[in-house]
Amino acid sequence: MEFDSSIKAADTVGSYAVTTAPAGHELDFATLPESVDAMLLLDRDAIVRVVNSAAQRLFQRDASALIGTLFEVLLKGDNRTVRGSRHEIVVGGAAKGRMVRMIAELPDGTSQPIEISLSPLGLTTPNGQLAVCRDGTDLERLEAQVRQAHKMEAVGRLAGGIAHDLNNVLTVVRSFGELALEEVDPDSAAHDHLTQILRAAERSARLTRQLLAFSRQQPVAARVVTFNELVRDTEQMLRQAAGEGVECSVHLLRGAWPILVDPGHIEQVLLNLVVNARDAMDGGGALSISTDNVVLDEEYARAHGVQLAPGPYAMLSVTDTGEGMSEETRARIFEPFFTTKGSDKGTGLGLSTCYGIVKQAGGLIWVYSEPGVGTAFKVYVPRTDAVAEDRKPPPAESKRLGGHETLLVVEDDSQVRRVLADTLSREGYHVVVAQHGQEALRIAAERGASIDMLVTDVVMPKMGGTELAEHMRIARPDLPILFLTGYSEHAVVQHGVMQAGAAFLEKPFSRQRLLERVRSILDGRSKPA
Repeated sequence: MEFDSSIKAADTVGSYAVTTAPAGHELDFATLPESVDAMLLLDRDAIVRVVNSAAQRLFQRDASALIGTLFEVLLKGDNRTVRGSRHEIVVGGAAKGRMVRMIAELPDGTSQPIEISLSPLGLTTPNGQLAVCRDGTDLERLEAQVRQAHKMEAVGRLAGGIAHDLNNVLTVVRSFGELALEEVDPDSAAHDHLTQILRAAERSARLTRQLLAFSRQQPVAARVVTFNELVRDTEQMLRQAAGEGVECSVHLLRGAWPILVDPGHIEQVLLNLVVNARDAMDGGGALSISTDNVVLDEEYARAHGVQLAPGPYAMLSVTDTGEGMSEETRARIFEPFFTTKGSDKGTGLGLSTCYGIVKQAGGLIWVYSEPGVGTAFKVYVPRTDAVAEDRKPPPAESKRLGGHETLLVVEDDSQVRRVLADTLSREGYHVVVAQHGQEALRIAAERGASIDMLVTDVVMPKMGGTELAEHMRIARPDLPILFLTGYSEHAVVQHGVMQAGAAFLEKPFSRQRLLERVRSILDGRSKPA
């Protein structure tokens, strides 16, 4: 490689430092330091000469495929061109240590956001560059979540201000309307006109209450309850709201954790979710209401877009077999007045009301939906410390979480796939990943009996998890399998996606819960999902 012979890399390459060396000493870069950041050493023509293992993982290429490659070939976009003379390299504006965002071109044709920083090698005459790159996916996801949160907060403040002002106006309308009604003949047309005005004012008042719920400015009368209690108290009403054409099932977890909420507000959330599910199943379908206890960690919550502090949460799930939602619709469903229904079927405030109520309780609604498959709304509310005297803490789980078995992990979402592989491999498991069922079958054919367990998503393109499991069990009838999905277990079984008794784990789940579930299945124990 062409480097100035008067320059030698210091031992502190991890800090991107260089020092001068006596004439005749050549640059000695046999290796680059191990780091969470990808490092690529470029010569004066921007050709990759040395890489570390993190660079191979980030660009999904072996060292032999990276070394000798023009750096810009690894990038995608209009600003990827390497500009400048042999004395300075500029990639998309990344020069002299300034970090810029680019897109990496992966071998399978997909792309990935990355951040790049270039540091010149040489004190007086630059003779190469050290390119430091890192995955920018998490940063992009976090920024999108922050933008969405800021938008919802701004809309909430606006909605709350409008509601307060509108309530003042409605107070005037209703008060004078009622006074006028007392002064007119009950049999006159004016009496009927005033009655209609008062009814309209009452409907408007209901809208303002919904706006206040969304903006989290409604009064709260909180007490300690469980989701189980609230579902039992409203079950008959919920079944009636679902309608005769909907098969409604209720599955309540024994020992549901207590929460501190306004029971009337949470019942309003339940009713809104059931009514929305009914409207999404035009012509009938299946509706499942279930409860669970979950512990969310920061990394998995971030990967799923669940903006909650790590910790224990009580979960309420309402799942339907309706038409489902596109990603664009799902991104807007909690906005006030946004609706996919006709003007005669809703105001677009039902889900925004749910959002505000749950947010006010310190929780969040998470939505999982597939067009043509259905939708699952999951309400998370923090477990409260105000536990009733007769409540007992859940039994302690086994401390053994890791192992040395080979796990085939199949998941079409790249971020979830990465979290799964990272979580399991850190505990000693040998993890092999696939993006869908067809790729998993090819891997299984190559590895045969060396695969000890299949961990697979249920809904995937090309081939879903259920079909994959059927194919793999032809050769391996006793192969342990764990299914992952955003729907509740009862809903998935009820909808015919998988058989009852299958090992199952609902998304989102904590790293701890995943490890516990995998270990229990491998050990042959039977534990509830």
